Amino acid sequence: MLTGLTLRNFRAFKDQSFRFRRLNIFIGKNNSGKSSALSALNLIAQTISTQELESTPLLLNGQFQNLGTYIDVVNGNNPRRKIGIDLEFDRFSVKTEYKYRSQRREIDISDFELLDRSKSVMKYTARKDSYSLSVKGRDVEKIFPSYKKRRPRFINFWPTSIVPSTQFRSFEERDTPAYKTLREADIALYTARRNLMRYFDNFDSISPFRDQPQRTYLYSGESARKVGISGSNMATMLAADASKRGGIRKDLVSNISFWFRYTGIAEGVTVQSLTPRHFEICLISNDGSKHNICDVGFGCSQVLPVLVGGLNLFDESHPGSSNKLLVVQEPEIHLHPDAQAALGSFFSNLATRGGQIFIETHSDNLVLRIARHVALGDIAPEDVAIFYVTDQGEERVSEIGIDEHGAFEPPFPNGFFPQRQAESLSLARAAMRKSSSRRTQLAFEYPEPTA
Repeated sequence: MLTGLTLRNFRAFKDQSFRFRRLNIFIGKNNSGKSSALSALNLIAQTISTQELESTPLLLNGQFQNLGTYIDVVNGNNPRRKIGIDLEFDRFSVKTEYKYRSQRREIDISDFELLDRSKSVMKYTARKDSYSLSVKGRDVEKIFPSYKKRRPRFINFWPTSIVPSTQFRSFEERDTPAYKTLREADIALYTARRNLMRYFDNFDSISPFRDQPQRTYLYSGESARKVGISGSNMATMLAADASKRGGIRKDLVSNISFWFRYTGIAEGVTVQSLTPRHFEICLISNDGSKHNICDVGFGCSQVLPVLVGGLNLFDESHPGSSNKLLVVQEPEIHLHPDAQAALGSFFSNLATRGGQIFIETHSDNLVLRIARHVALGDIAPEDVAIFYVTDQGEERVSEIGIDEHGAFEPPFPNGFFPQRQAESLSLARAAMRKSSSRRTQLAFEYPEPTA
């Protein structure tokens, strides 16, 4: 599980740490910076999974996020500042720092450190034309006096090895405590990278800008593993799964239909074959009639990628490992309040299947439903974290938990969803003023009725 993330000079945050749980919720005002943490996860995912640009330590524009340039990403848009991204997972933590070479117009990694159970395994630091390299807290040149100094080779932001074995000229040199120390460090480096890649191999991210529904889709024969950032693979994944039989089928259609019945929106969803080349996705109304997805409420088509992506990644029939990461921004978009709350039930259920979920939302209904499931015992309090992000001050993020009774602890700054509390108070005051004004008019301004 990813247990922690620290961002330095990354987008909205100068220096901010997050402690992650199974279900992580980010809320706050527009432009407060709540999406910055999710952008960092997207950035790591597309960087570590790329092969075409493996010499690039940070891939700012890729399959999960388009962040622009280094100047757009660095806090304060100051290219002289370094960006720091630290990640904690399993027993490991990795600390990285990046700088921008303006003359070459490229991003370079300036610091890398891997720690295993809080003990340093390898540390690399680059300063202008020099660098230092240490293994388990000792300078590598002191461990290996005959070492020919050479920078480690990096694939993306990860070194392939500390010191190549070719540096050791004989087998006798390899049968020494120094070489065994190096070998242990290399094994830790390999294990940490393998574990991290497993997390981000089972990673999917869905943005708030999802594709508009199409009236018909092609039976292209493609089989997508992920729904994709815009939900572009949603239809083909539904059709492909509906055509499967036996244990390889994930029952996406039936599970999504259950959610629509649960919300009362519709009786279900179906994949309707039109020709050998074409199909359509239809919503089955509560009266049994079928309607093309283009002819129903826009919220129905926008929530489908969220449902497909979540059910595909957290497949209950193939529980597998906990190495699953799902990022969803504004899952509730265009949905009415009851359906927003039903998404809270959906995510609460997924979170009990292993893996982790990261949600950016504006929906108090979704958050309150998750709190209700905690109170009911459906999800453990320690598995939920809420990050309330503000746009003021150095301490911009407040971490809020949910206790066993469904109460928020500590309470939200300025109350739960301050805009809702403020509107309720204003409404009550307006009603009181109107009532008071009407009583005055009735008592003093209206003339007495005449006979």
